[in-house]
Amino acid sequence: MKEMEAPTRLISSSQGIQSLETAFSILKCFKEAKVPLSVSELSKRMDMPKNKIHKYLVSFTRVGALIQNKKDSSYAMGPSLIELGLVALQQFDVVKIAKPHIREFSKQINHAVALAIWSEEGPIIAEYERSDKPIQVEIQAGYRFPLLMTALGKCFAAFLPFSQVQPLIQREIENYQLDEQMVKQELQTIREEGVSFRNTLFGGIPGSMSVASPIFDYTGNMVAALCLIGFTGEIDTSPSSIDLLKLREKANQITNQLT
Repeated sequence: MKEMEAPTRLISSSQGIQSLETAFSILKCFKEAKVPLSVSELSKRMDMPKNKIHKYLVSFTRVGALIQNKKDSSYAMGPSLIELGLVALQQFDVVKIAKPHIREFSKQINHAVALAIWSEEGPIIAEYERSDKPIQVEIQAGYRFPLLMTALGKCFAAFLPFSQVQPLIQREIENYQLDEQMVKQELQTIREEGVSFRNTLFGGIPGSMSVASPIFDYTGNMVAALCLIGFTGEIDTSPSSIDLLKLREKANQITNQLT
């Protein structure tokens, strides 16, 4: 028991940013109150001078974490704070829910299976399960990959809001000298078929063949992608193949648990 408590003591004794901890305590007041709060009410709850509280509120309002009611000057949680909370909840839920599915799925079809989620810098591997084959595709959680040169990346490019992926798409079209019209056509085909493919080697990207399918949350937004990864000839990518059928089924199963 003492060994488990050691990391907590270490973190507690480490030097942090006091103003950040204070700011978070102010936000917690709104969570606990469940109603808008005035400067006076926050001052009482925090035992802090009003002028000091006000400085925090100005900054929170500027970044959209809080909004101010002009009629009574009270404050409430803002859109930026709500969006951050929803994203954290979605990503936590999808990884937690998908993990046992990934292990079961990999054993069932004997292919390497990966789960990717979206980050500010693009798609990233969140979970990876190896197959039982003698020659393995090795990928580490946290691995980042291109958007338009991988099955997982194309899946995100096709199903995420265009405004979210457009800068990365444009950058990769220029970097890899891709035909923009062909890219648009491929992404439209992915939306219609519900799967994306890669069947060639590219740079240091693991494996030479992969196929991915999107996972959605209760709002209908894409939050992750499930992918089979292997080498040429290992994965059957024909339209009626068992591999594609099982991949779609498993992605839909995880989607159903999130909705």
